[in-house]
Amino acid sequence: MSEAGYEKALAYLNLYTNYERELRYPYDGWSMNIERVRLLLDELGAPDKSLSVVHIAGTKGKGSTAVMIEAAARAAGYKTGLFTSPHLLEYRERIRIDYQPVEKAAVAAWVERLMPAAEKVHSRPKLGKLTYFEILTALALAVFAEARVDLAVLETGLGGRFDATNVCDPLASVLTPVSLDHTDILGDTLEEIASEKAMIIKPGKPAVIAPQTRGVYAVFASRAREVGAEQIRVADVYSWKTIEESATGQKIRLAGRRVIEDLFIPLPGEPQAINAAVAAATLDVLEDKGFSISDGRIKKGMASISWPARFQRVSRDPDVILDGAHNASSAGYLRDTLSRLYGGKKIIAVLGLGGDKDVEGFCRELGPALDRAVITKSRAMKAVPAGAISSYLAEFGVECKATDAVAAAMEEALAQACPDSIIVVTGSFYVISEAMEWFAQKV
Repeated sequence: MSEAGYEKALAYLNLYTNYERELRYPYDGWSMNIERVRLLLDELGAPDKSLSVVHIAGTKGKGSTAVMIEAAARAAGYKTGLFTSPHLLEYRERIRIDYQPVEKAAVAAWVERLMPAAEKVHSRPKLGKLTYFEILTALALAVFAEARVDLAVLETGLGGRFDATNVCDPLASVLTPVSLDHTDILGDTLEEIASEKAMIIKPGKPAVIAPQTRGVYAVFASRAREVGAEQIRVADVYSWKTIEESATGQKIRLAGRRVIEDLFIPLPGEPQAINAAVAAATLDVLEDKGFSISDGRIKKGMASISWPARFQRVSRDPDVILDGAHNASSAGYLRDTLSRLYGGKKIIAVLGLGGDKDVEGFCRELGPALDRAVITKSRAMKAVPAGAISSYLAEFGVECKATDAVAAAMEEALAQACPDSIIVVTGSFYVISEAMEWFAQKV
């Protein structure tokens, strides 16, 4: 398959409505319609029905938890599929087999097969038009089925109830920590948001639940009782403790059904230790379903993780950190990690936020850690105006400067840096993506 075939496939995918790039968009059973996803998959031979799936929803930690589960299963000798979003540099990052991005030829071939199937769906106007994410989900499931993966790990795109990935019937559902995000769509309380994510809990299938607030636990418990699903609260079955931590990762001790000493994950920060415990509890469920994944394979797999933009150090002198924090909760964790690992350093942020984000909450949490901020925006996103961000950061004495491009923001941050500075790029994966492109051009 030629490069032209792949580019043609991408052009076709881009014809569909991509809500990831919209500032405001509908969240309902019409705009995001699982019935039409089901029909599309059936036209493709129902590839999802041949897959063993772990399905993950939550506000933060979905991708990291997915990667940990995938890495451990792969280290144990299983062929894996991984579906995550968004991508940072290339679309194929979203769909991986044994952690390798899907081949361009497979994308081109499957899009050709998808086109007539999509037309059949569109011949039923009452179902509405397929979206970009719905097409991607079907593509991923088809690729995984054709590759005969032993385990497919799927991350939801948004919410859970109407998300295209919710078409699957998983071996286990995983709920990572819930915090306030997409409040204009999912609800403005944790309980309302949780009620949308709870809908990935399926009848009779275990639900692995990360540490949550009391109210969120209650929402998940209600859904689990309603459908007869076992609840596995990770905080009840595992403890976790960070033994050592640096900018390149941490060693933790997990104790529960498994006791794993000196488990190294190349991802620093308390949330990643929690994600590791959630992953371990999920792997326990998989063992009960017939998978064989030893403690040693878990250690080997998790140590091998490469998961960009999660407190990722990409340069030295000065240290440059990429971190995808984009809501108040994750900004608070980023602040705490910076304090532990870089206490006493002057921190310069290259910062851009999507227009639908809680700017005040984000700045309230991260602002106390910053000395300076270069406020910017990506080419792809509708951004919060620089003035809005700088006004909130000014309350913490943060000196701010605005640029219209990420490349210019990186140059400005480096110009401001001194020997005791570090630079952290955060607020949006789109901003981080363009910072990564800038670094690639500099090498």
